[in-house]
Amino acid sequence: MSRGQTWLGPGAKRKARIRRLQEMLLDALVGHEPPDDGIAEPGMPVTVRLDDSGHAETFLLAQRGQGAYPDVETCSPDSPLGRALVGRREGDVCGYSLPDRRPMRATLIRAVPYGGE
Repeated sequence: MSRGQTWLGPGAKRKARIRRLQEMLLDALVGHEPPDDGIAEPGMPVTVRLDDSGHAETFLLAQRGQGAYPDVETCSPDSPLGRALVGRREGDVCGYSLPDRRPMRATLIRAVPYGGE
């Protein structure tokens, strides 16, 4: 490698993750419990009916860290479904695209602060 070149190997992923964590910390509200207003926010358990199956699923709308929430199903707020749910009210129907670009719809049935189920 010549002088002045930057190698973007495994360290680049680590730096990106550090940047993401720093951004999360800048926006963190310590000791803040989201209101129980039925609006989906990161950190909340949500129940969603996926329109393709009609079945309801409950999961935590949160980033899955290594070893975090081992017994809880999670959905990242950065995933297509997660992005579609954040800010929605109970009863709202939202659309999103699957990785293969097929459209999907889901209905937010319930959103409560963690521990408030």
